[in-house]
Amino acid sequence: MIEEKELRVLSTLDSAKTRQELTAELAYQETTISDALGGLEERGLITRDRDGTQSVARPSDAQCVEVFQSLTSAHPHVDFPDLLTGSMLNMLYYLGADESATATELTERTGHARATIYRNLRTLTNRAMVTKDRSHYQLRDEFAELHVFAASLQHHLYRMQITRETDGGTIVWESHKEFLVRTETELSEPNYHPTGLDAFAEYGLQFFTTSEWYYFYSDEKESLTPTDLFCHLLLIENDSRHRKYALLLAAETGLSEETLREAARYYGLEEIALSLAEFLFSRGSVESAVTPEWEEFETLAAEYEVAI
Repeated sequence: MIEEKELRVLSTLDSAKTRQELTAELAYQETTISDALGGLEERGLITRDRDGTQSVARPSDAQCVEVFQSLTSAHPHVDFPDLLTGSMLNMLYYLGADESATATELTERTGHARATIYRNLRTLTNRAMVTKDRSHYQLRDEFAELHVFAASLQHHLYRMQITRETDGGTIVWESHKEFLVRTETELSEPNYHPTGLDAFAEYGLQFFTTSEWYYFYSDEKESLTPTDLFCHLLLIENDSRHRKYALLLAAETGLSEETLREAARYYGLEEIALSLAEFLFSRGSVESAVTPEWEEFETLAAEYEVAI
Protein backbone atom coordinates (compact mmCIF):
# COMPACT_ATOMS: atom_id res chain seq x y z
CA MET A 1 0.00 0.00 0.00
CA ILE A 2 1.09 3.59 -0.55
CA GLU A 3 3.14 5.14 2.26
CA GLU A 4 2.62 8.44 4.09
CA LYS A 5 5.79 10.00 2.66
CA GLU A 6 4.63 9.12 -0.85
CA LEU A 7 1.22 10.71 -0.29
CA ARG A 8 2.92 13.78 1.14
CA VAL A 9 5.10 14.16 -1.95
CA LEU A 10 2.08 13.56 -4.19
CA SER A 11 0.04 16.22 -2.37
CA THR A 12 2.87 18.71 -2.91
CA LEU A 13 3.45 17.78 -6.55
CA ASP A 14 0.79 20.06 -8.03
CA SER A 15 3.21 20.90 -10.85
CA ALA A 16 6.54 19.66 -12.18
CA LYS A 17 9.21 19.87 -9.46
CA THR A 18 12.76 18.74 -8.96
CA ARG A 19 13.92 16.57 -6.08
CA GLN A 20 15.70 19.56 -4.58
CA GLU A 21 12.52 21.65 -4.68
CA LEU A 22 10.53 18.90 -2.97
CA THR A 23 13.25 18.46 -0.33
CA ALA A 24 13.12 22.15 0.53
CA GLU A 25 9.32 22.34 0.49
CA LEU A 26 8.74 19.27 2.68
CA ALA A 27 11.82 19.57 4.91
CA TYR A 28 12.60 15.90 4.30
CA GLN A 29 16.04 14.45 3.80
CA GLU A 30 16.97 14.10 0.15
CA THR A 31 17.17 10.31 0.46
CA THR A 32 13.58 10.24 1.80
CA ILE A 33 12.39 12.24 -1.21
CA SER A 34 14.30 9.94 -3.55
CA ASP A 35 12.71 6.86 -1.97
CA ALA A 36 9.24 8.40 -2.19
CA LEU A 37 9.69 9.40 -5.83
CA GLY A 38 10.95 5.91 -6.65
CA GLY A 39 7.88 4.33 -5.03
CA LEU A 40 5.50 6.71 -6.79
CA GLU A 41 7.13 6.14 -10.17
CA GLU A 42 7.05 2.36 -9.73
CA ARG A 43 3.32 2.57 -9.02
CA GLY A 44 2.72 4.77 -12.07
CA LEU A 45 1.60 7.74 -9.98
CA ILE A 46 4.28 10.11 -11.26
CA THR A 47 6.54 10.41 -14.29
CA ARG A 48 10.14 11.61 -14.27
CA ASP A 49 12.35 13.03 -17.01
CA ARG A 50 15.52 15.06 -17.30
CA ASP A 51 15.75 18.85 -17.49
CA GLY A 52 19.39 19.50 -18.09
CA THR A 53 21.23 17.96 -15.15
CA GLN A 54 18.14 17.69 -12.94
CA SER A 55 15.39 15.08 -12.68
CA VAL A 56 11.90 16.57 -12.83
CA ALA A 57 8.85 14.78 -11.38
CA ARG A 58 5.30 15.30 -12.62
CA PRO A 59 1.99 13.81 -11.47
CA SER A 60 0.73 11.09 -13.82
CA ASP A 61 -2.66 11.20 -15.50
CA ALA A 62 -4.01 8.30 -13.39
CA GLN A 63 -7.54 8.93 -12.10
CA CYS A 64 -6.51 8.33 -8.48
CA VAL A 65 -3.86 11.07 -8.71
CA GLU A 66 -6.42 13.52 -10.07
CA VAL A 67 -8.88 12.65 -7.29
CA PHE A 68 -6.24 12.92 -4.57
CA GLN A 69 -5.10 16.32 -5.74
CA SER A 70 -8.71 17.44 -5.96
CA LEU A 71 -9.16 16.42 -2.32
CA THR A 72 -6.07 18.24 -1.13
CA SER A 73 -7.04 21.34 -3.09
CA ALA A 74 -10.66 21.40 -1.84
CA HIS A 75 -9.71 20.71 1.80
CA PRO A 76 -6.30 22.32 2.48
CA HIS A 77 -6.86 22.12 6.25
CA VAL A 78 -6.93 18.31 6.19
CA ASP A 79 -3.66 16.39 6.49
CA PHE A 80 -4.61 13.60 4.09
CA PRO A 81 -1.18 11.89 4.08
CA ASP A 82 -1.49 11.43 7.85
CA LEU A 83 -5.15 10.43 7.68
CA LEU A 84 -4.98 7.88 4.88
CA THR A 85 -3.27 4.94 6.56
CA GLY A 86 -3.44 1.48 5.02
CA SER A 87 -6.36 0.39 7.21
CA MET A 88 -8.19 3.69 6.58
CA LEU A 89 -7.87 3.30 2.81
CA ASN A 90 -9.10 -0.28 3.02
CA MET A 91 -12.13 0.83 5.03
CA LEU A 92 -12.85 3.76 2.70
CA TYR A 93 -12.84 1.29 -0.21
CA TYR A 94 -16.18 0.06 1.19
CA LEU A 95 -17.49 3.26 2.80
CA GLY A 96 -19.09 5.78 0.47
CA ALA A 97 -21.53 8.66 0.43
CA ASP A 98 -24.28 6.84 -1.49
CA GLU A 99 -24.84 3.94 0.89
CA SER A 100 -24.32 3.51 4.63
CA ALA A 101 -22.51 0.65 6.33
CA THR A 102 -22.23 -0.64 9.88
CA ALA A 103 -18.96 -1.23 11.72
CA THR A 104 -19.72 -4.96 11.63
CA GLU A 105 -20.14 -4.92 7.85
CA LEU A 106 -16.91 -2.97 7.42
CA THR A 107 -15.09 -5.39 9.71
CA GLU A 108 -16.29 -8.35 7.65
CA ARG A 109 -15.47 -6.74 4.32
CA THR A 110 -12.00 -5.47 5.21
CA GLY A 111 -10.80 -8.26 7.48
CA HIS A 112 -9.49 -5.69 9.98
CA ALA A 113 -10.07 -5.97 13.71
CA ARG A 114 -13.26 -4.38 14.98
CA ALA A 115 -11.20 -2.05 17.19
CA THR A 116 -9.34 -0.76 14.12
CA ILE A 117 -12.58 -0.07 12.26
CA TYR A 118 -14.11 1.75 15.24
CA ARG A 119 -10.94 3.83 15.66
CA ASN A 120 -11.01 4.85 11.99
CA LEU A 121 -14.74 5.64 12.10
CA ARG A 122 -14.25 7.72 15.23
CA THR A 123 -11.46 9.66 13.50
CA LEU A 124 -13.67 10.44 10.50
CA THR A 125 -16.70 11.25 12.66
CA ASN A 126 -14.71 13.62 14.88
CA ARG A 127 -13.50 15.43 11.76
CA ALA A 128 -17.08 15.73 10.43
CA MET A 129 -16.23 13.63 7.38
CA VAL A 130 -18.66 10.86 8.28
CA THR A 131 -22.19 10.94 9.66
CA LYS A 132 -23.61 8.31 12.01
CA ASP A 133 -27.27 7.32 12.15
CA ARG A 134 -27.76 4.74 14.88
CA SER A 135 -25.23 2.06 13.93
CA HIS A 136 -24.85 3.14 10.28
CA TYR A 137 -22.00 5.27 8.96
CA GLN A 138 -21.81 7.23 5.73
CA LEU A 139 -19.38 9.69 4.15
CA ARG A 140 -20.61 13.27 3.92
CA ASP A 141 -21.15 14.39 0.33
CA GLU A 142 -18.27 16.86 0.43
CA PHE A 143 -15.89 14.01 1.26
CA ALA A 144 -17.32 11.48 -1.21
CA GLU A 145 -14.01 11.58 -3.09
CA LEU A 146 -12.34 9.73 -0.20
CA HIS A 147 -14.11 6.57 -1.33
CA VAL A 148 -13.40 7.34 -4.99
CA PHE A 149 -9.71 7.77 -4.21
CA ALA A 150 -9.47 4.54 -2.21
CA ALA A 151 -11.22 2.54 -4.95
CA SER A 152 -9.42 4.14 -7.90
CA LEU A 153 -6.02 3.81 -6.19
CA GLN A 154 -6.52 0.09 -5.57
CA HIS A 155 -7.75 -0.42 -9.14
CA HIS A 156 -4.71 1.45 -10.46
CA LEU A 157 -2.32 -0.64 -8.36
CA TYR A 158 -3.96 -3.82 -9.67
CA ARG A 159 -3.58 -2.59 -13.24
CA MET A 160 0.12 -1.89 -12.65
CA GLN A 161 0.58 -5.35 -11.14
CA ILE A 162 -1.16 -7.06 -14.06
CA THR A 163 0.99 -5.11 -16.52
CA ARG A 164 4.16 -6.21 -14.71
CA GLU A 165 3.23 -9.85 -14.29
CA THR A 166 1.26 -10.69 -17.43
CA ASP A 167 1.13 -9.77 -21.10
CA GLY A 168 -1.93 -7.71 -20.30
CA GLY A 169 -5.35 -8.52 -18.96
CA THR A 170 -8.78 -7.22 -18.06
CA ILE A 171 -10.04 -7.03 -14.50
CA VAL A 172 -13.43 -8.75 -14.22
CA TRP A 173 -13.98 -8.27 -10.48
CA GLU A 174 -12.00 -6.82 -7.60
CA SER A 175 -12.02 -6.18 -3.87
CA HIS A 176 -9.45 -4.33 -1.79
CA LYS A 177 -7.28 -7.46 -1.57
CA GLU A 178 -8.22 -9.81 -4.45
CA PHE A 179 -9.14 -9.65 -8.12
CA LEU A 180 -10.34 -11.79 -11.02
CA VAL A 181 -8.53 -11.20 -14.31
CA ARG A 182 -8.99 -12.36 -17.91
CA THR A 183 -5.81 -12.83 -19.97
CA GLU A 184 -4.86 -14.18 -23.38
CA THR A 185 -1.83 -16.03 -22.00
CA GLU A 186 -1.41 -18.83 -19.48
CA LEU A 187 0.11 -17.74 -16.16
CA SER A 188 2.29 -19.50 -13.63
CA GLU A 189 2.86 -16.51 -11.35
CA PRO A 190 2.45 -17.11 -7.59
CA ASN A 191 -1.00 -16.42 -6.09
CA TYR A 192 -2.77 -16.54 -9.48
CA HIS A 193 -5.29 -19.39 -9.22
CA PRO A 194 -6.85 -20.75 -12.45
CA THR A 195 -10.63 -20.30 -12.52
CA GLY A 196 -13.48 -20.20 -15.01
CA LEU A 197 -14.75 -23.19 -16.96
CA ASP A 198 -11.28 -24.71 -17.37
CA ALA A 199 -11.06 -25.14 -13.58
CA PHE A 200 -14.30 -27.20 -13.57
CA ALA A 201 -12.31 -30.10 -15.04
CA GLU A 202 -11.00 -30.83 -11.53
CA TYR A 203 -14.55 -31.95 -10.68
CA GLY A 204 -15.05 -34.04 -13.82
CA LEU A 205 -16.82 -31.33 -15.82
CA GLN A 206 -15.16 -30.79 -19.19
CA PHE A 207 -16.36 -27.98 -21.46
CA PHE A 208 -15.28 -26.46 -24.74
CA THR A 209 -13.68 -23.12 -23.84
CA THR A 210 -12.25 -20.10 -25.62
CA SER A 211 -8.55 -19.26 -25.90
CA GLU A 212 -8.86 -16.83 -22.98
CA TRP A 213 -7.64 -17.68 -19.48
CA TYR A 214 -9.10 -16.60 -16.17
CA TYR A 215 -7.21 -16.28 -12.89
CA PHE A 216 -8.15 -15.25 -9.39
CA TYR A 217 -5.37 -13.39 -7.60
CA SER A 218 -5.20 -13.82 -3.83
CA ASP A 219 -2.21 -13.90 -1.49
CA GLU A 220 -4.41 -15.44 1.22
CA LYS A 221 -6.07 -18.39 -0.53
CA GLU A 222 -4.04 -21.53 -1.11
CA SER A 223 -6.65 -22.86 -3.54
CA LEU A 224 -10.14 -22.14 -4.82
CA THR A 225 -13.23 -23.92 -3.54
CA PRO A 226 -16.15 -25.08 -5.70
CA THR A 227 -18.10 -22.17 -4.20
CA ASP A 228 -15.46 -19.74 -5.47
CA LEU A 229 -15.62 -21.30 -8.93
CA PHE A 230 -19.43 -21.12 -8.92
CA CYS A 231 -19.33 -17.39 -8.18
CA HIS A 232 -16.42 -16.68 -10.52
CA LEU A 233 -18.26 -18.21 -13.47
CA LEU A 234 -21.24 -15.92 -12.87
CA LEU A 235 -18.89 -12.93 -12.71
CA ILE A 236 -17.17 -13.97 -15.94
CA GLU A 237 -20.33 -14.56 -17.98
CA ASN A 238 -23.80 -14.29 -16.52
CA ASP A 239 -25.81 -15.83 -19.36
CA SER A 240 -28.17 -18.83 -19.44
CA ARG A 241 -25.48 -21.28 -20.61
CA HIS A 242 -22.99 -20.37 -17.89
CA ARG A 243 -25.70 -20.32 -15.21
CA LYS A 244 -26.53 -23.94 -16.13
CA TYR A 245 -22.85 -24.87 -15.91
CA ALA A 246 -22.66 -23.25 -12.47
CA LEU A 247 -25.67 -25.30 -11.41
CA LEU A 248 -23.94 -28.46 -12.63
CA LEU A 249 -20.93 -27.68 -10.44
CA ALA A 250 -23.17 -26.98 -7.44
CA ALA A 251 -24.94 -30.31 -7.90
CA GLU A 252 -21.75 -32.29 -8.57
CA THR A 253 -19.94 -30.93 -5.49
CA GLY A 254 -22.93 -30.80 -3.15
CA LEU A 255 -22.77 -27.09 -2.39
CA SER A 256 -25.09 -25.97 0.40
CA GLU A 257 -27.34 -22.94 0.27
CA GLU A 258 -25.61 -21.50 3.36
CA THR A 259 -22.17 -21.81 1.75
CA LEU A 260 -23.40 -20.19 -1.45
CA ARG A 261 -25.08 -17.38 0.45
CA GLU A 262 -21.89 -16.45 2.31
CA ALA A 263 -19.71 -16.50 -0.82
CA ALA A 264 -22.28 -14.73 -2.98
CA ARG A 265 -22.46 -11.88 -0.47
CA TYR A 266 -18.68 -11.40 -0.74
CA TYR A 267 -18.73 -11.39 -4.53
CA GLY A 268 -21.82 -9.18 -4.81
CA LEU A 269 -23.90 -11.97 -6.38
CA GLU A 270 -26.34 -12.71 -3.59
CA GLU A 271 -29.57 -12.25 -5.57
CA ILE A 272 -28.68 -14.36 -8.60
CA ALA A 273 -26.73 -17.03 -6.67
CA LEU A 274 -29.58 -17.58 -4.24
CA SER A 275 -32.11 -17.74 -7.08
CA LEU A 276 -30.06 -20.53 -8.65
CA ALA A 277 -29.62 -22.28 -5.30
CA GLU A 278 -33.37 -22.24 -4.58
CA PHE A 279 -34.03 -23.58 -8.06
CA LEU A 280 -31.59 -26.46 -7.55
CA PHE A 281 -32.59 -27.42 -4.02
CA SER A 282 -36.31 -27.23 -4.82
CA ARG A 283 -35.75 -29.36 -7.95
CA GLY A 284 -37.18 -26.62 -10.15
CA SER A 285 -40.17 -25.76 -7.98
CA VAL A 286 -38.80 -22.25 -7.32
CA GLU A 287 -38.14 -20.55 -10.64
CA SER A 288 -37.09 -17.05 -11.64
CA ALA A 289 -36.01 -15.08 -14.69
CA VAL A 290 -32.44 -16.39 -14.32
CA THR A 291 -33.23 -20.11 -14.02
CA PRO A 292 -33.64 -22.64 -16.85
CA GLU A 293 -36.53 -25.07 -17.27
CA TRP A 294 -36.04 -28.02 -14.90
CA GLU A 295 -36.46 -30.55 -17.70
CA GLU A 296 -33.79 -28.74 -19.72
CA PHE A 297 -31.41 -28.84 -16.76
CA GLU A 298 -32.16 -32.52 -16.16
CA THR A 299 -31.17 -33.30 -19.74
CA LEU A 300 -27.91 -31.36 -19.37
CA ALA A 301 -27.11 -33.07 -16.05
CA ALA A 302 -27.67 -36.48 -17.59
CA GLU A 303 -25.37 -35.58 -20.49
CA TYR A 304 -22.56 -34.77 -18.03
CA GLU A 305 -23.48 -37.65 -15.70
CA VAL A 306 -24.26 -35.35 -12.79
CA ALA A 307 -26.74 -36.70 -10.25
CA ILE A 308 -29.40 -34.17 -9.28
